[in-house]
Amino acid sequence: MKKLYLTYCSARKRLGVHPPEKLYMSGRIIRFINRCRDLNVDWAIFSALYGFVFPEEEKEDYNVTFRTDKNYWLEIALVQDQRKLSYVQSKEHILQLTRQMKRQSNELGVNQVIFYGPSPKMMKCYLGVLHYAFDGCSQSHGWRDLLEHIKGPSETIKVVHRLVELH
Repeated sequence: MKKLYLTYCSARKRLGVHPPEKLYMSGRIIRFINRCRDLNVDWAIFSALYGFVFPEEEKEDYNVTFRTDKNYWLEIALVQDQRKLSYVQSKEHILQLTRQMKRQSNELGVNQVIFYGPSPKMMKCYLGVLHYAFDGCSQSHGWRDLLEHIKGPSETIKVVHRLVELH
């Protein structure tokens, strides 16, 4: 079983074009990258703009994220440059992003995603997009329901909240 270790992106980014370890200015991401390198596992950063950003890729800084909104599809709104996009724009972006993530994982032969996030509030939207992409579930879920739904039927996604759980 080929695994891909993921964590979600961060708001703070270094200006310019950089690989993920330089682009994202987050202690959480640096600790995640170091842990993955110590374990010698495949990893990527889950970007709300780019999908999966792999270690060898260089990407330009951006200001795009997800925000929970019960009036949106999957309860996820896309926020770009501090402006929440419309329901239709958010849904279309998520659909395009999930197609890209599926393509990226198929190219690598990935059949399980290990998703690291210490903060449930921050990771809920990203986990919701992963759940749709890999489990095909288009239901809206509250946080606890989302975790239970993934723990139950999903064999593709595993969620961990502490780095020591990565192995």
